[in-house]
Amino acid sequence: MKRQFRGAAFAAAPFLIGSAAHAQRTPYTAPRNAVVDAAGAKSVEVEAAAGLLRVEGKAGLRQVQVTGTARASTQQLLSEIKLIAERRGDQVFIKADIPDHDNWRDDDYSVGLDLVIQVPQGINADISDGSGDTKIFNVGSLEATDGSGDFSVDGAAGSVRITDGSGSLTIENVNGDVTVNDGSGDIDVRNVSGSFVVESDGSGGIFANDVKGSVIVQNDGSGGIEVKKVGKDFRVESKGGGDIQYSEVTGRVDIPERHRGRRYRSGG
Repeated sequence: MKRQFRGAAFAAAPFLIGSAAHAQRTPYTAPRNAVVDAAGAKSVEVEAAAGLLRVEGKAGLRQVQVTGTARASTQQLLSEIKLIAERRGDQVFIKADIPDHDNWRDDDYSVGLDLVIQVPQGINADISDGSGDTKIFNVGSLEATDGSGDFSVDGAAGSVRITDGSGSLTIENVNGDVTVNDGSGDIDVRNVSGSFVVESDGSGGIFANDVKGSVIVQNDGSGGIEVKKVGKDFRVESKGGGDIQYSEVTGRVDIPERHRGRRYRSGG
């Protein structure tokens, strides 16, 4: 998976659509739109940078339709923001190509490209995003890397793997396994047909509800863990600060020794 974050430095100046501060920093805007034939395509790859991102699967769609808005602090920067959208074999490739000028002063340099991408429902997705909120709906299997900003997934027909820097992470309605590596921010997972595995988590709470497989937390820094309605096992291998609560776990519960003397909810 490609993980390019050109324009991610823009995260230092929050990308706030509709705010007066954002309007002052990016007064120049222009559309960036594209349509790519997706007949027979097996996957879509998206390389976003600074800006909002929405990827939505649509039933019956045979194209990838991209509606974008480029934003910049100067007309020159705006003209340099490009949208790349093309077919590469059995893959549709979408990229936000944003200028990177190290010699510009911070108060002069603000760029972003908001993207709304409609794809055939159930197509596999490979997504990298620099900064800004991201929402994913009704894809197939999903692999994603996110720098900063809230990230949500609602509807995936296959497995989901996410590496997230900062911001809240919400994942629901997944017909497969969910695997997460997270820096900071809450993780909220609901309605998963497979297992939910947190390989690493720096800070923030971990919440899981209605997971048909197991819930496994391999390494957690700080923040509480709360799980409910687990079809198989619940296991926490390494835990820093924060409480652990669980209920309605069908299988085995295995948590660190120093947490076992606290109050837990188990059974119904």
